[in-house]
This record gives sequence, structure tokens and C-alpha cells, in this order.
Amino acid sequence: MKGNIWLFALSALLGVIGVDSFYAVCVGIVLLLWLWRDKKRLMLFVGLTFLLFFSYTAFVNDANFTSLKEGEVALTGKITSLPQMEGDSLSFEAATASEKLKVQYYLATEKEKNELKLLQVGDSCSLAGSLKPPSPLRVPSLFNYERYLYHKKIHWIYVLNESPSCESLSPSFITKIHQYRQKVVSDIALNYPIQLQGIAASLLVGDRSLLPTDVIEAYQELGLSHVLAVSGLHVGVIGGLFFWFVIRIGVTREKAYSILLLFYPFYLIFTGGAPSVVRASIMAMAVALSLRYQLKINPLDGIAVACLMTLLINPYYAFHIGFQLSFLIAFALIVSSQTILKRYHHPFTKLLALSVLAQVVSFPLVIYHFSQISILSLGLNLLYVPFISIIVLPTLLLLFFFDFLSLTFLFTVVSELLSKVISFIHQFFLFLSELNMNVIFGALSEGGLILAFVICFSIALLWERGGMMKAGVIWLLYCGILYIAPYLSPAGEITFIDVGQGDSILITLPFKRQVILIDTGGKPSFGKDEEWRQRDSIFDTGRDIVLPYLKSKGIREVDLFILSHGDFDHAGGAIEVLEGISVKKMLLDRSKEQTEIEKKLLQTAKSNKVSVSNAKEGQSWTVGEAQFTIIQALQTEEENDGSIIMQANVGGYSWLFTGDLEEAGEQQLLSKVSLSQIDVLKVGHHGSSTSSSKEFLETIVPKLAIISVGENNRYGHPSEEVVNRYKELGISILRTDVYGTIRYTYKWHNSGEWSVMLNGK
Repeated sequence: MKGNIWLFALSALLGVIGVDSFYAVCVGIVLLLWLWRDKKRLMLFVGLTFLLFFSYTAFVNDANFTSLKEGEVALTGKITSLPQMEGDSLSFEAATASEKLKVQYYLATEKEKNELKLLQVGDSCSLAGSLKPPSPLRVPSLFNYERYLYHKKIHWIYVLNESPSCESLSPSFITKIHQYRQKVVSDIALNYPIQLQGIAASLLVGDRSLLPTDVIEAYQELGLSHVLAVSGLHVGVIGGLFFWFVIRIGVTREKAYSILLLFYPFYLIFTGGAPSVVRASIMAMAVALSLRYQLKINPLDGIAVACLMTLLINPYYAFHIGFQLSFLIAFALIVSSQTILKRYHHPFTKLLALSVLAQVVSFPLVIYHFSQISILSLGLNLLYVPFISIIVLPTLLLLFFFDFLSLTFLFTVVSELLSKVISFIHQFFLFLSELNMNVIFGALSEGGLILAFVICFSIALLWERGGMMKAGVIWLLYCGILYIAPYLSPAGEITFIDVGQGDSILITLPFKRQVILIDTGGKPSFGKDEEWRQRDSIFDTGRDIVLPYLKSKGIREVDLFILSHGDFDHAGGAIEVLEGISVKKMLLDRSKEQTEIEKKLLQTAKSNKVSVSNAKEGQSWTVGEAQFTIIQALQTEEENDGSIIMQANVGGYSWLFTGDLEEAGEQQLLSKVSLSQIDVLKVGHHGSSTSSSKEFLETIVPKLAIISVGENNRYGHPSEEVVNRYKELGISILRTDVYGTIRYTYKWHNSGEWSVMLNGK
């Protein structure tokens, strides 16, 4: 079986994923058929491995349930994660007698905030509050927080209504390690220069809480987020330095290897136990074991065993991007690097070859998860990864010991010097991220992901065999096809994006002949918070919902961006959209006075060279068989009735998009426009009691009404009276608070199909 253990690891991985994915089962069958030709005995064991891990994951799923019920409840729990404070919000994970919970508490005073900073892992707390289910995925291709918590075996968000009352218990050995980790993070926040705190906590203990949100986003945009995660690079560097130190103080090599076997499990727990650290630590232990007892371990077998052990520890690790990228890149480098590196002699060209190989094999996963890739990624990785491993990480370890030994002068000199370097680099990264040097491909389907893996590994195989030119041509051809694929789709789509209490509608014609975005939603702020309440990360519907959805659809440019009016729940996310994606033209209402958000929008549009004009009644255009007309744009001080009203004939239906139109605006519309029957009505003003008058509805007689509204919103939208009015008239209703994102997909001019993200209540 030597050299074939990777087949068992692959079948185990497919078995875990196969519980949720038909494609994984199909790949598993193909693998077995491939082995059937001349390795029938091996095929039998590989097949059994698939069934074993499939059954094991199904068993874990069956045991992953909750015994608690939604509502008010008092519980006792032990804190199991580092408490995180941001502004007036406190959160941590807690283990009760039956299950784990995600605990959230909104701090009442600054004094209370300072008191709760003393909470630590292992504390036992009396808790009182409400259990609420995590919000399900409401917009396609966004981060699925509910699934993320499920994989951590957490089923409830426990929102406290009073401060937790906690006491310290006698900690176990593992809890002591976690507490020491928390102390190190606190010491970094207290003693290190502010520019250095985030990178120090991230690289030394695997905690990103001290990194500014914009810096984290810049790393992600530039394809460098893996640098911030404790991974094989860090495990190797720190393990190597630790081994060197132990040897220098007089310990024999044999004993030093034995000490390493104890050090790596400690380091795994100390850095938070991320999948990439588990993989790297297991492999490092295997290397130490082989050196200690002079064993010859095939590196490919080593990584395969690490994969099997990791999945046995927790099969849900298979769904973690850190696990996926860590094992994938390590596997590719072990299999291909030696053959490829023989073709290069200069250290730089060898490093470049390894970086290119890592980029090629990780490309499918990056596109699958993020829909885009930075063209600066390869160059930055080539320069920054060696800089981190050779300069930054060893220097941070040196600072750690200076701080531990209270060598204040040395600590101050070195930390100030390094902080200036890191500050310059981070400012440079922020500048680069604002350039939007990303290539948007659109999200891959599971089938597309499998095809991408086949192509990318074929390219690596060709490279191994000396066909570098052929591999390069295939790679460029594949990337080119993937790039234009979204624009080859004959499907059009009208999407009511769930942005909470607000509107955002995306109209995409077949072959992307025109992309129209109407509004972006926006979460309004009610006055400026006290300084202690202010958070580093502020949710923005444009950046966090609309832009990721556009990119997942492979949209690189919006042809027409219509802001129905200037209220924040329609235009609040528009600035981030203008800065994050190319926009050809923006259409504004004709209100006499501009809102503050509109004034800022005009400045942003000017700096991004976006053409801006005001809507005109009667303005119309035709693209293929789709027709659009602006039928009302009042010049009024009243923002809602000043909404841009657009009628469209798309996908076999007649549509009416009404912004926040209220009864007075409806009357004006009826008095001057002869509206034919409307098939689909975007309900005005989120279904408030001041909209959807009976006369208006009886005139246009829509078959379907779409209400874009936030779940449990403070305004009580939609009005029960309005909802009943629609029902009395026999008009079907779809609501984003009930069904999440609502999509209508069609081909050519034929009628299409409706789909929703949620099943309703």
C-alpha cells in the first residue's frame, strides 16, 4: 500500500463530502472504476474507506441536533472560545450541559465593558436571555453563517438580556493553554505598537481580532489571506526555530525530536486548532518521528495519513476552505515539485515555479469560494511570503521573548522598527486593493469545480513532463473560456436581492446584453455612537451583499445603475457598489433637494468617471426583445413619491418597479399614464399602509406582487391591511423577509421559472 495511501485519503474526503453532494459520489464511483482495471484489491479497500467515512459523517450528522427550544431561557455554560469585544458587542462560544451556543451580549455602559474584559476561557457563567436560530442563507453565493455554525455543532444564537455572571473554575491542562493564548493576545494589545498588534496576534496565536477590518479585506482582495492564518509555513518556521533553540542549550538531537513531538500538539491547541494547523502539525510530528527513529516515510503517504486523521478528528473540517487549500497545495507540491524543480537552477526561478504551481492548483477553489482572483496575487505572494517567513515571523518571536523576559529597551526598539515596516506594507496593500485589480469569473458550480480540477491537474502533469508551452496554452485557453462563460449564457434573470429593510433589484438580460441594477439597500445609522460603542467593522449592504452577488454571477460591469430615490434604505450601499465594480451610467431621481447620501454619491461617481443624469418621464430603450420605460419621475421634495417608476417588458412578463411610491404618487401616475395590465408589481414603500391603494391595484391588476422588506423590521412593514388588500383582490405575494432572495430566470422572450432561497414560514 506504500505510495497509495493518498487514494484512501481521497476516498475518505469524497465519502465525507458525498453525504451532501451527488457530485462527490460520482467522482468516488469514477475513482473505483479506474482502479477496477488492474488494482481490484486496492479498489476494494478504497471503496470500503469511502463507505466508512460516508457512514461516519452520516452518523455525526445524525448526532448533530439540538435539544433546546427557541425563546427565553436561563442556562449555565462554560466559555470555550476567546471572548471577542467590538464596540458595544461581546460574543463568545459557551458549552452548556447539552450543547454549544454562540453567545451575544450588547453592553450597556463603558464600565460594564471594562468589567467584562476580565472574562476568560474556562469561566463558568450564569446566563439569561433568548435562544434564536442563526439566520439562514438568504442570498446565493454569500457566506453561509448558519452552515458554518452547524459545522461547529452550534444551533442557537443566545442573545443575553443581562450581563453574564461568571466565576473562574480550576482549569484543565487544555483550558490553561487556551487561557495562556488569551493572555498573549491581551499582552499584545497592551504592549505592542498599534500598527503591529493585528499581524502579531494573527501570526503568533492565530487570532485576527486585533486586525482592522479594512486590512483583512485588503489581504483577501489581494489573495494574501492565507498569510494571516497559522499554517504549514508558520508551523515549519516556529518548529525549526524551537528545535534550533533546544539544540543550542545542550539537548541531544534524539531528545530534541522527542520534545518536538510534545511541542506540536501544544502549539496546535495554542493557535486555535484550525484545519491548516492540524494538517501541518501532524505532518511535522511525522517528520520528527521519522528523524527520531530513522524511519523512511513517503511524504505523499505522510500527507495522506494527516488527511485521514484530520477527518477522523472532525469530518466537518472537509468543508473548511483552510483545510481544502492546505491539503490541496501540499499534495500538489509533494507530487509535482521535485520533477518541476529539476528544470530550474536559480533560487528565484525555483520559488517562482513553486508559486505558479500553487496558484494553478488552488485556482478552482479560489474561484469556487470567491468568484474572482487578483492579478497581483502571484507577484505579491512571491515577495511577501518569503518576507513574512524570513523576516516578520522570526522577529515577532524575538519580540515575544523580549516581552516575556521584560527586556523593555530591546522590545521597544525592535517593535517600533517592525511596526513602521508593517504599517507601510499595510498602507500599500490598502492602496492596491482600492485599484480593483481583480479578474471576476463568477462562482463555479460543483460540476464546474470538478472540471476545473481535472484541467488544472492536467496542466500540472503536462508541466511535469516538459510540456510547459502546451500547459501554458491550455491554461490561458481555459481561463479565457471561464472568463467569457457568463456572457455566453442565454438565460436572463430578474432578482429581488434580500438586503433586509430596503430594495435592490438586478435585471440581467440574456448574454449579459444589458445589466441594470435598481437600488442597493442600506442600513441606516441613528445618530453617532459614543466612542466606546463604535465598531471597527460596519455592515454595508453594497459591499457585503450586492457586490458579492454581482461577482458570483460573473458581472464585471453594470450598464445602468438606477437609484429610485435618495433614502438610505435604497441608496445606502451605492457608494461601495460604485467603488467596487465598473458602472457605465447612473440614473437619479428629480427631487428638488439631494439627500446627504446622494451628495456623496455624486462625488464618488465623478471620481470614478460614471456618467450621471436625472430620469425623464417617457425615457425608453429597447435591448433585443426587452423594453424599458421611465413612466414617472416627479420633481418633488417628497422623496418617496419622487421615486423613479419604471415599466418593463422582460421574459414574457410586464413589470412595474415602483420604488417607495405612496398613495399620492400612485394617484398622479394613474392621472397621466394609461397603464395596461401589469403581471408583476414591485410593491411600493415595502408594503406600508400609505402605499398600494385599492384604486391603484384595481387599475393595474397585477398577478404577482413582490414585497422587499426586512425580517421583523421596526416599521411593521408590510402593513397587515395592505397584505389583506392584495389577498382580497386575488393577487399572489412573495416577500423577501419570508422567502429571502426571489429570482425569475428565463431564456429568450419565453416565460421562465421562479425560485426563492427559503421555503417560507
